[in-house]
Amino acid sequence: MSPERGKEFEGGFEAGLLNDRLGIEFTYYNKRTVEAILDRETPPSIGIPGTQPFNAGEIRNSGIELLARGKPLSIGFLDWDLSVSLATNDNEVVSLGPAFDSLALNRQWVTAATAIRHQVGFPVGSWFEKRITSATLVNGVATNIMCDDGAGGSVPCANAPLVYLGRTTPEFEGAVTSTFTLWRNLRLFGLVDFKRGYRKLDGNTRVRCGFFGGRCRENIFPQEYDPRRIAAIQSNNTLIDYLIDDASFTKLREVSATYTLPAAWAAYARASTASISVAGRNLYTWTKYGGLEPEAFFLGGSRGGSHSIWEQTTLPQLAQWVVAINLGF
Repeated sequence: MSPERGKEFEGGFEAGLLNDRLGIEFTYYNKRTVEAILDRETPPSIGIPGTQPFNAGEIRNSGIELLARGKPLSIGFLDWDLSVSLATNDNEVVSLGPAFDSLALNRQWVTAATAIRHQVGFPVGSWFEKRITSATLVNGVATNIMCDDGAGGSVPCANAPLVYLGRTTPEFEGAVTSTFTLWRNLRLFGLVDFKRGYRKLDGNTRVRCGFFGGRCRENIFPQEYDPRRIAAIQSNNTLIDYLIDDASFTKLREVSATYTLPAAWAAYARASTASISVAGRNLYTWTKYGGLEPEAFFLGGSRGGSHSIWEQTTLPQLAQWVVAINLGF
C-alpha cells in the first residue's frame, strides 16, 4: 500500500467593518486525493471477517467555512455580541481504480455490521440498501412489498438492487452563539449548534423490533404505522432501510450566566479577579431521529470505526448543570 497524495486549492478572505463591530471570515477549499486510503471488506475466503485498508483511485472534497460575527447592540449598560459559523462538505469517490466501481465497507449482518459502500459518483462511505416503496397490510401482515428499482420505478424486493440512502458524514454543520453583557459584570451566554444531511443506523430500534420476539409498538399495533415500515420490521432483517434514519439535529448546547464580583470581594481571597458562573449543557435536542441520541455511535469494533455510524445501547448525552467559582491571581 502506498501513501496517499493530495492537491488542494484554498482561498478566502477576512474583513472587519464599522470599527470591527461586524466581521466575516470566509474560506473555500477544493481538494483531490489520489491513492486515497480507505477501508474495504476482507474477502470471505480468508476466513477472518473485518476490513482492511487499501489505496482507492481518487477522492474529491470541497466546501466552505464561514464565520460571521457582530455587535448588533451597544448602548452603554448593554452589549450584545452574536456569531454564526457554518461549514459544508461535498465529497465524492471519483475513482476506485481500474478494477472496481464500488466496494463494500461491511455487509455482514450476522456480525451486526453495516450496509456501507464506497461507490464511484457518491460520497465516501455511503449507505446503500434496498428501499421499500410500497406495501399493503392485510390483518396486520405486510404483503405486496415492492422496492426501488434504482431507475425511478419499483420491482419485487427479492429482485431489487441496493440504492443510495444517504451519507454517513454531515453535509453541513454550524453553530450560533449569543452573548449579552450587562453593566460590564453580568454575562449571559447561549450556544446552539447543528448538523444536517447525514444518516446513522438506529440499532436500538433494530433490537427492539427485530429481535427477542419483537418488543416495539409496531409489532403489537401494526395498523397504526406506515405499511412500508411494518414490511421492513416483518422481513427478518432482510429489509432494513427503516433503520437508516436521518440523524440531523439542532442542540441547545449551553446556556450560562457569569457574574464578575467586585474587586473588594476578590481581595478577600487574595485574588485580583473573581467570578461565579452557572451553566447548563446539553439541555435540549431538536431532531426527527428515532433513536436515543443522534450524536452517539460506536467508535470501534465490528459496528464502529470508519464511516460506521451505528448506535445501540449507547447512552444519550446527559443534561448537566455546573456551578463554578473562578479566581484570577
